[in-house]
Formats: sequence, C-alpha cells, structure tokens
Amino acid sequence: MPLSVRLAGVLQKMGFRRLGDLNGVLYEQVLSMRNCGQRSIKELKSLVQRVQAGEFDYSKVKGMGLDFLVKQVEESVAQISPRERSMLLLRLGGNGQRPLTLEEIGVKYNLTRERVRQVVDLLYGRIYKHGGPAVDSMLKRLAERCLSITCPLNPKLFEMWLGNKVTCKYPAAFYVRLFGELNAEIPAWPDGQKPYPNLDLRAKEIIRPTVEILRANIAPIPLADVYSRLKQKDQPPNLSAGEFLHALKQCCSLTVEFPTPDKPLVRLSSLRIYDWVHRVLSQADEPLKPEEIITRAKKMFGDEVPPISIGGLRNSLRPEQGIYLLDRRAFGLRHHIHLPERLWTKVRSDVHKLLEDTGRPVSTREMLKRNRFNWAPQTNVHEVAHILREDERFVDLGRFLFALKGWGVKEREHIKDLIPKALKQAGHPMTATEILKLLRQKRSVGRATISAVIRHHDGVKHYGYGYYGLRSWGDIKKEFYVSQPLLVRRIILEAAPPLNFGKLCQMLKIPAKGKLADQLWETVISLRRIKVEPEIKSPETTIIHKTWKM
Repeated sequence: MPLSVRLAGVLQKMGFRRLGDLNGVLYEQVLSMRNCGQRSIKELKSLVQRVQAGEFDYSKVKGMGLDFLVKQVEESVAQISPRERSMLLLRLGGNGQRPLTLEEIGVKYNLTRERVRQVVDLLYGRIYKHGGPAVDSMLKRLAERCLSITCPLNPKLFEMWLGNKVTCKYPAAFYVRLFGELNAEIPAWPDGQKPYPNLDLRAKEIIRPTVEILRANIAPIPLADVYSRLKQKDQPPNLSAGEFLHALKQCCSLTVEFPTPDKPLVRLSSLRIYDWVHRVLSQADEPLKPEEIITRAKKMFGDEVPPISIGGLRNSLRPEQGIYLLDRRAFGLRHHIHLPERLWTKVRSDVHKLLEDTGRPVSTREMLKRNRFNWAPQTNVHEVAHILREDERFVDLGRFLFALKGWGVKEREHIKDLIPKALKQAGHPMTATEILKLLRQKRSVGRATISAVIRHHDGVKHYGYGYYGLRSWGDIKKEFYVSQPLLVRRIILEAAPPLNFGKLCQMLKIPAKGKLADQLWETVISLRRIKVEPEIKSPETTIIHKTWKM
C-alpha cells in the first residue's frame, strides 16, 4: 500500500496487517500512538478516501489503460521535492537529454556516487507505492503484453500503445526507463540494444542457437518467430521470453531492428564470408565466378556485404567449408558438380586402376585427355580432383596431380607449412612482402594468397606495423625494432605530428637514453625522407617526415 515508513510502522505496532483491520478504528486511537502526528493522520485519511473512491478496485483497474499509469507516475513525480525530482529526471533523461551516470549527478550536487544511487532508489520506491495496487497491477499487465508478443518496450511502442489519449509531460524514453526500474519483468529498451562483451553462461546458451537459426536464413527474421523456433527445439531448456530479450539486449553479434515498433526483426550484426557466399551459391543453378558471387550478394543483402576484392574472396573459399572450385574460376557447392553422384564410385575405381597400371602419379588433365573413360565428357579436371580428394586411397600432390597412398609419396608442401619454415630460417619478424620473397625461391605464390594465409595461420603472430613472426618466439627483443629502418619509418608515419625523439622512444617503450636509444637514433638519421631538427640526439629533437603537410 502507498504508506510512508512512519505511518506503516505505527499501524504495524497497533497490530494491523490488512486494510480491513482499520474498520471501526477511530483516528484518535491512531493519533495516540507514539511517532504518529497530524501529518500521518492526514496521510491515512487520504489513503481511506482513495480506497472509498475505488482507486484500488481490481475490477476497475482491469479496464484502465496506459494513460492511467502515466497519470499516476506524473502525479507521484510532482510530489517529490524539486532537488530530488531534478536528480530523478537527470538519471532517467526526463529533460530530453541523455541519462546521466550516478557519478555525473554526484558531481553536480556534491554527493557521492553511492548516495545518489540510494536517493534514486528511494524515489523509485515512492513512485511505485504512490499508485498502490493499481500501478502494481498495470505494470504486470504491461510486462505480460510485451512478453506475449516477444517485443521489448521501446519509446515508439510506448507512444503507439498510449495513442492520443493524453499528452505526456516527459519524453517517451523517460517513461520506458522508469517502468523498467519499477518492474524488472518489463523488457525496457529505451535506447535500443546495449551490447555487453562478456555475456553470462545462460545468455551464451540462448545466443548460440539463435545465431545458428540466422546463419541458415541470413535475412532478418521476426523476433517472435526466432523465439518460437527455440521453444520448439527446447534449446536452451526452459527458455522464457524475458530471458530471450535480455540476452539479445546485451548481444554484440546480433542486431535487433524495428521496422514497426511492435514487430522487431533480428539479424546477424556482420555476415561471415562463408554465410553470404553459401547463400548465394545455394540459390544458383551453376557454379559462379567470384565477381558474380559478389554482385548477387549485394543485390540480396545490400550494405550488409562487407567490401572485398575478387582475389580476396577467391582466397577465402575453402573445400573444408563445402565450397569447391568446380571450374577454372567458378565456385560451387556439392550439388553443382555436373557428374552424377552415382558415377563417383566408378570414377575412383577407374582412376585407381589407371594409377596402378601406369605406376606413377597422373594429373586429372591427363586422365581426361586420354578419353578412355565414358564419364570423361561429362566433367572437368576440377570436379574429378574434388571427387578423388574425398577418397583416402589417393594423395593430392597439388596442381591436379594424384598418386596412390600406398606408394608412400609425400604430399606436396602447402604454403601454410612453408611460412613457419621461412620465418624460422630468417630468425626474426618479417613483413608479408619479405616472406613472399623467400617463398618465391621455392614456389610460385601470389601476394593475395600469402596475405590470406598469414592472417589465418595459427602458428604465426602479428607483432604490429605489418611484421609477422612465430608465436613460439614470444615477445621480440627491442634491439630488433630499433634497428629496422622500414619498421621505424612506419611508426613515424603512423604517429600524429608533431613528433620528437622522446615521444618516439615512448612509442617503442624504450628509455630515451642508453644503448637502445643510440641504435634508434642511428636508424632515424639513416632514413632518406626523415629530417631531424636540430641534428643532435635529444628527447626534444623534432622528427619530421618530408611527406607531412601542415
């Protein structure tokens, strides 16, 4: 009931627990109690009058709308002292500004953060109690209404449900925030989602199957449909709509959109290359070239497709993802292979016999050129290579060359195996260009290929500024950094001018005096496009790159 702490204490001392216990009691009897004055009696009379007026009649409350709840809230806020009301409005954005933090309000009123929290929490309690059972009932109904349609309460939805019945004194977001504080079951989203990087275990259990559903569809799906699918699968068990919305509010990998306030959609925040490529290929009748895949993806998903070059896309697609190179430059899925799957067993059997007869590795080009097999006209070298790779009896030697595993022929070394060897041979970090130069002494490899492999290599670590090394090396000694002209030049270029020698030492985390500083100085003055003023080693010496413009 909407009682002050003092009056509630007096009534409890008198042994009253229910409102009906007051029937027949004189006001003078209550006034005679200790700690009870005329203000408490006035409060008790006001409460009885509200009861007589039917304000707490549940049969009447059921017919009341959101406008009644808004009216009750505004009345209770108006009764708060100006200082405390100002703190409440600042905390909930009632003046149209962004909600302030407890610390910011504390600075404004010369209070500690904890004291501000205590004051605001007390105000929430007073507002909640002012409306009595009616407000409590309406807040529960509001929570049930949101959860029944699996939609968070947002400012637009609040305005839509309120209609034109009443003019609000405060912004819609203020009421959404306040309702969320008064009843924790209301899924209040006054500012949309608030991603939180460290989700709890339960939230992760909810997000994981949700992401799987969206990866299978790619396009945005109504929030209610996703929740319904999760409930059908019982994954995770005993999932409630409130838990589902709470997990989505904190999730970084999923984005909730509101094309209409009451029918939100959820989509993946960022599409993986595999996701949109697989979706495009699954709807294609034939294998597609990289540029065709990109064009179709942009038509289907618009700006959600991240910018990517043709070469970058080609190097990102791998057979282990279920995406195969099925022609000279065309990629497809398993069902795009022209050769009927019923003939695959025969292909493998024929090739196995061919290799046994020849006694040497044979390429798929040579297999099809001989035209000795009746299935040869229906396929190409890429498809045959894929069919043979799925059979453990064959060894892929690269460049469409295959041998029998029983021969003991070693597989051709892949680029990802050669990169650690090149770094180990050099003994220090290198740029991708330097690694490429070493690899080209042994293999023919493209720049795009080497960049893609390095970025995804488990054994390679990026040491910053475009330099890569082995993870097993750990932290690289500072002597290496200060002696590399190319690396020092990159650091200077990326720094914001003005730059002096002392600041450069700080960036490299070395002292401004000593052996390392001397080595760094020698490296700096050896750079062609770098000039120093004055030409004396000092922490205050200015370092200027000649390409910089004022």
